[in-house]
Formats: sequence, C-alpha cells, structure tokens
Amino acid sequence: MTALRLLITGIGGAVGSGLADALAADAPWAEVVGVFSSERSRDAFRSRSSEAVRARVQPVVRDLTDGLSTLALARELAPARRTVVVHAAANVSWTASLEAARRGNVEVTRNVAELARALGGDTRFVYVSSAYTEVEGWEYRNTYEATKAEAERLLRSDYADLRPVVFSCSLVVGHSRTGAIGRFHGIYPLLGLIDRHEPPLLPGGRDRRIDIVPVDWVASELAAVAHRTAQGGPSADVVASSGTAAPRLEELVAEAVAVLNRARARAERAPVRELTLVPFRRWEFLRRSLDAWQVHGIPMPPRAFLDRLIGVYRPYFEDDRVLQPTGTVHPCPHWTEFLDPAVGYWFARQPARSKTPLRTGGAG
Repeated sequence: MTALRLLITGIGGAVGSGLADALAADAPWAEVVGVFSSERSRDAFRSRSSEAVRARVQPVVRDLTDGLSTLALARELAPARRTVVVHAAANVSWTASLEAARRGNVEVTRNVAELARALGGDTRFVYVSSAYTEVEGWEYRNTYEATKAEAERLLRSDYADLRPVVFSCSLVVGHSRTGAIGRFHGIYPLLGLIDRHEPPLLPGGRDRRIDIVPVDWVASELAAVAHRTAQGGPSADVVASSGTAAPRLEELVAEAVAVLNRARARAERAPVRELTLVPFRRWEFLRRSLDAWQVHGIPMPPRAFLDRLIGVYRPYFEDDRVLQPTGTVHPCPHWTEFLDPAVGYWFARQPARSKTPLRTGGAG
C-alpha cells in the first residue's frame, strides 16, 4: 500500500506544470499521479518537462467530463493510506458560454470529488480556484468567475467529508527568474495585441491594479498546502495574490512596452511607440469617430478582433476587485522582479517576424 499519494488534475496547465516542477525539486514525500485530458496533453507535458519531473509523475489519461470513466480510476490505482486530490483542471476561458464553463468547472469538480470519495481511506481535497472570485457578495464579471464560485459552493455543501481546502490565486505569469510557463493566458493576449498591432491607445483605468503572480511562487505555495494537508493536520484556505503590491494598469503597460522594446531591439525590430491609456468613454468616442470619418492613418487592429479582446479585459480594467493575500508561507515577489523574464519568455516563443529598420529620432 502506498503511504501518501498526490493525485493532480490539470497537471498539464500553467499551475499544474509549476506544481510538478516544485514537487520534483523537493524530497519525494508522496507518490504523484498526474491526470491528463488527452494523450496529446500528456506527451506535450513530458516533452517539455525535465527528467526529474518525468521520473516523479505517473501519468494517467482521463476525460474528467465523463463521470463513470473518472470514477473508474479509483479501481485502477493501488490503495493508499492517504490521498490528497489537488484539483487544478478547469475551463479558464473568460469568454466561455455558461454551459461550457459549468461543464468544465462544476461538473468536472463534482466528478473529481466523487473519485476522491471513492478512493477511500483518509482522502482530502484541495481545490484550485481564483482570487478574482468569491462565493458570496460578488458580482461575477464572466462565466469563469461565476462557475468557479459555484464549484466551491458545491464542495462545501455536498463534499464536506473530504474537508476541502481552497487555494485561490490571481493572474499567473511566468517563472520569476526564467519566465517559463506552460500556458499563455491572463495578460499574454494583451501582450500579443501590443506587439503585433501596436495600437497607439488602449482603454482602461490608469489606477486600476492588475494582480499578477509568478507561477513558481504560486506552485511553491500550493505544494506547501498539499504537504500540510497530506500530513493530516488542519489546513486553512489560502489566497495567493499580490494585493496592494500589484501594479497599476498604467505601470504594467508602460513596463511591458519597455520590456517588449528591449526584446524587439535584440531581434532587430523597430520599437513599439509609446502607448496611451484613455478612459473607456473617450475610447468609445474615438472608435466611433474613426469609423465615421474613415480615418486610415492611425494603425489599429481589425475592428472585430479589437472589440472582442477589449471586451474580455474591460471588466478587469474597470473593476480591480481581487481577494487579498492570506495564508501564504512567503509574500509574493514584487512585480518588477518577474515581469521582465515573463514578457521575454513569451516574446521568444512567438512566430518569427521579419526584421524592420530601427526607428531613430523623436516621435512624429
């Protein structure tokens, strides 16, 4: 019989991959089973992982939307004295339909909780959630927030016997030293907009804070929660956010542009010009004016693409509510320490672009 086991869903995602790295760097205090949604996801994870991670993680492929197939995993695994299920799998899209978000975040959570219960013994449940949502008194900005909160309520009401622990983190970016990350979500589509289309303006509240955290810090804190839970003691919920240390949108955009320009210079590409933030009311007026006057001299992305992307970010550029950090072992590194490697890592993995002459002289 295995003494301690960690069963991690979503191990191929950004947080799950980071957790696998953290566990591989630590003493092997538990058997690690990683659940992948497909063979393709498993193979991609193994191809980018270190030898230490590949040796540590026992891969299992399972469609977690299939309740019976998920439950069957309990019969396939060897018995363990204690299992800690770390449920990191989720539909993280901010634009998913309510049906798709519920399937990925509520139904899958129920299936994994049923699996945890079927494993028997002293099984515990760690639920990875978002610091951008809360179960009560929260006006949800999208289906992701709403369904993550719904899943947490489900665990509290129907699976209290698993003594669920909730680990909530805010927007995850790359490793604080290397910038490495398994998935480009969160702020990365915004970087793509700036780098590929170079808009002169962006809408948003300059003083709104964008709470970002590096994946290695998040993974370290999650590993600590899993370890405390595996030891059998009481584990309090944890919020892994940066709180009041988060950058203001104006600071984040200015520094991201500066990092992009350093990377573009190394790639012999012209720098991105200074980007101005304007209130949403002024932005909407300018967009209408450009259409009405048929102005073509200002570089802007295709209208449909731009409106869709800005629509995704708008709730967070106008409303910066996020849970304050609590229960972490170490404070989050300051954003100025990890934004440079995060942006640099992303830039290096974008499709190659043709070299353009470096602009010199002043603006205009």
